[in-house]
Amino acid sequence: MAATSSIKTRLFSLLLALYLISSTPKPIRAEDAITYKYEDYQEDNDRIRVQAHYVKVDKDLGINTTLSVIGLVDTITGSTPTGAPIQDDDPNQVPLGNLVDKRESIVVDLDHKKGDHTFIFELSHSDESDYLSQGGAFTYKRGLNKNNTTLQFGYSLLDDELTAVTLRDPETKTSHDFFAGFTQVMDPATVITTNLGYGKETGYLADPYKSVQKSVEILPDFFLPILFRENRPRAREKWILQTEVLHDIQNLNASVQASYRYFSDDAGIDSHTWSIEWYQKLSEKLILRPVFRYYRQSAANFYHYDLDQTNIIPDRDTIGTAPYYSSDHRLSKLETVTYGAKLVWFITDEWELNLKFNRYEMSGRDGITHPSAYSDADVLTVGGRWWF
Repeated sequence: MAATSSIKTRLFSLLLALYLISSTPKPIRAEDAITYKYEDYQEDNDRIRVQAHYVKVDKDLGINTTLSVIGLVDTITGSTPTGAPIQDDDPNQVPLGNLVDKRESIVVDLDHKKGDHTFIFELSHSDESDYLSQGGAFTYKRGLNKNNTTLQFGYSLLDDELTAVTLRDPETKTSHDFFAGFTQVMDPATVITTNLGYGKETGYLADPYKSVQKSVEILPDFFLPILFRENRPRAREKWILQTEVLHDIQNLNASVQASYRYFSDDAGIDSHTWSIEWYQKLSEKLILRPVFRYYRQSAANFYHYDLDQTNIIPDRDTIGTAPYYSSDHRLSKLETVTYGAKLVWFITDEWELNLKFNRYEMSGRDGITHPSAYSDADVLTVGGRWWF
C-alpha cells in the first residue's frame, strides 16, 4: 500500500526508465535482441531505495522496420522529506515520511526507415497505486549531405491521473513536449548533436504529499506551527537547450563524449548540466566508461524553507491559485555531482554483460534549507544483452 508515495519517487522512476533505455548501447547490426538490466538506487541513511527490473525486446520486422517493447517494474521503499522544517525534538534531521510503492510500465516503439527518412512512433503506459500515466510520442529524422547531416524533430504527449489519498478528488495533468535539432558529422572523428526543446504542463502540478509550515497566531503572542499542503501553479512552461560532442581519439583507442544542457522554466528555475564520459577500449572484448556529471540550479520563485518570514497566508481552499508556496527541497537552490564507471564485456558476438556503479551527491546552496533535506546515493546497475 502506497499511503505516502510522492511525486519525487514517480519522477525518479520515470527518469530511471529513460536512463536505462538511453544508456543501453545501440547494436551495430539490425538483429533481434533481448536486453535485461537490474538497477539498485540506495540513498544514504536508509532513505529512498528503488529496485528496478528492465527488459527490452528488439524485433526486426523487415522492410526497414524495427519493433521494440520495453517493460519496467520498480519498487520504492524508504523515507523522504515531507517539506516541514527542522523541529525542536530533532535538530539534526528534517521530518521524513515513509513510503512503499510499486510501478509497472510498458513502452512500445516502432521505428521505420524509408530512404533518408526515419519515423519513430511510441506509446507508453505506467501504473502505480495512486498515479496513472499514458502517453505517445513521434520523432522524425531526415538525413542530408550523404547522411553527414541529420535533421530531427519530435512531439510527445502525457496524460496523467493522480488519486493520492490527500486529494479531495482525483486530479489530472497534461504535458506537451516539442524538440527540434540536428546531428552533424564534422570530420571522420567528430560528431555534434544539438537539440532545442519546449514543453508545457497544465493541471495539478504539485506534490500531494509535500507540506509547508506556517506559525499561526492562535492567541495574542501565542503562535502554533501548522502544516499546510503545498500550492504550485496549475501551468508551467519550460525550455531546454542541449548540445553534445562525440570525438574519437584513435591513438588512445578511446572516445570522449561531452555534453551541456541548459534548462529554464517560468517558475524561475534555471539549471546547467555538464557531463563528460570517456570510452576506453581495454581489449577487443572490454570497454571501460568513466563518467562525471555536474548539475546546478537556481530556486523556484515560490520556494520557501517555511512561511514564517513571508506575508503569505495559506488557504486550504485555493489550491492552484496565487499565492504559490512549496518547501520541496528539490525546488531550492542546489547542486549535484555524479561520478562512476561502467564496464562492458562482449563475451561473444551474441552475448554482452555490463556492470556500472555511480555515486550521486546532492547539496543545498541557499544557506537556509537544512542540509539533512538533501540526500546522497549509490546506484548499482547489472545487465546483459543477447542478440539472436
